[in-house]
Amino acid sequence: MAYSKLIVFTIITYLSLCRGWAEKRAFSQKAEWDTSRLQKFDWKPRLFIMSDILNEPDDSMSLIRYLLYSNEFDTRGICATTSWWLKNETHPEEMNKIINAYGEVVENLNQHVNPNSPYDNAERLLSLVTSGPSTYGRAALHEPLSEGAKRIILALQESQEPLFIAGWGGTNTLAQALLHINNTMSSSDAAELRSRIRLYTISDQDDTGPWIRAHFPDIFYVVSIHAWNAYSLATWSGISLAGCPCANSTLVQNPWLDANIRLGPLGSLYPQIEFGMEGDTPSFLWLVQNGLGYRDRIDWGSWGGRYSLALALVDWAGGIDTNHFVDSVENAIGLDGQEYSTPQASIWRWRAAYQDDFAARMQWTLTANFSEVGHPPVLNINGQQGPDPLIVQVKSNETYTFDAGLTLDSDNPTDNSRLEFQWVLYRESTMFQANVSLKALEPPVGSNGVLEINDAGFTNATLGTKVQVTVPQPLWNIYTGTSPGFHILLQVTNRAGQYPIRRYMRVICEYDI
Repeated sequence: MAYSKLIVFTIITYLSLCRGWAEKRAFSQKAEWDTSRLQKFDWKPRLFIMSDILNEPDDSMSLIRYLLYSNEFDTRGICATTSWWLKNETHPEEMNKIINAYGEVVENLNQHVNPNSPYDNAERLLSLVTSGPSTYGRAALHEPLSEGAKRIILALQESQEPLFIAGWGGTNTLAQALLHINNTMSSSDAAELRSRIRLYTISDQDDTGPWIRAHFPDIFYVVSIHAWNAYSLATWSGISLAGCPCANSTLVQNPWLDANIRLGPLGSLYPQIEFGMEGDTPSFLWLVQNGLGYRDRIDWGSWGGRYSLALALVDWAGGIDTNHFVDSVENAIGLDGQEYSTPQASIWRWRAAYQDDFAARMQWTLTANFSEVGHPPVLNINGQQGPDPLIVQVKSNETYTFDAGLTLDSDNPTDNSRLEFQWVLYRESTMFQANVSLKALEPPVGSNGVLEINDAGFTNATLGTKVQVTVPQPLWNIYTGTSPGFHILLQVTNRAGQYPIRRYMRVICEYDI
């Protein structure tokens, strides 16, 4: 009997220990993969999309990419519109189809983001789908207010925060809304509502774009202005530029997309390319909260390109400053080692980053298992966590140290040594003219601390978690008429998953004069 009791006691003890080990291991894994450590967003851009979807396949492509980033946005509307290429019909049903497929993967997606910044459920997004007028261009100004125009007005009225409007096709839905506001409100109230608009259109795709700019020059309006159908001149065309030795064309062509994007319930709806990949995507890509783009500073540069403020002269006696941003040249070293100075470079220089990131997110749709895929690092410079920039007041000839050692590797939270750190001077952000000296204080083992050309086409990237910067004398800028500061850009890459994931943080050095 005593022997039997001993056996029972031993079994119970062993089972208890096993349970304890299992609970300890589960607790350890929970701590290691605690999604609350992932990037959180204290501010989300309020976004309204206008799309001539089904005029060609690229709008459907862009909507699929947008949905994979939609947890970083506050979506306020998704509206089917007309354009020069789709004059008399709209297709909200295509939007519904794609959003329903998103609904099949949204639970997986939410396992890979901070619980404070979750993806919307499909039902909410479906409720935001509307249609603009089914007529072309300015003809819509003589028709009753469309449901899409009503939704724009509602989105403008419901918050004093900016409303970012992405124009993938014609803009007559917005033109209807603006005309209604102008005709039914006082001039001051109408101007106040317009001041909330941040519009990025993919060139002019109907005749209401010029009409809006002529009648409402105060609207924040990002647009490439060029001859009719000469889209190759536009900044946004850099998203899918192919055939140039400057950029990797394979990343924006069907074989790569077949292997890396057309996966699972959502990815399988990503259509085959007809003319080019995702020409509309830059209109929201500049707002992805990766630490590169920031609020409405389209002139600072982003995955969606860099545009600069235009000046429209009214007459010889004087001029008015418009609020319109147009194509701006950017300098980048291409894959062929040559320097390119073109508007498109402000987008294609980031191609490896935005395509790898897209593919990594598509992998999220396929699994709820956090450990099977990679995740973005959470950047930190001098104790300030991104994605917002670190702003520093600097003096000439003084030396400053910037330390990113507290950056979190989301896939290996106890050790960030597997991350790659690169610091560069992003000169075009302020058109800074003087040279800035960056010195690596803790270069990687076996490195001299300098990378001649990095994957975004910057020269002399400084490597390591910590850099030292000596501030030069400010120079009067002939382009801006000011003595601006300069931007240092930190790029951190996590290669834990199948695809490298890059995140950024700016150090904005403002002269304390």
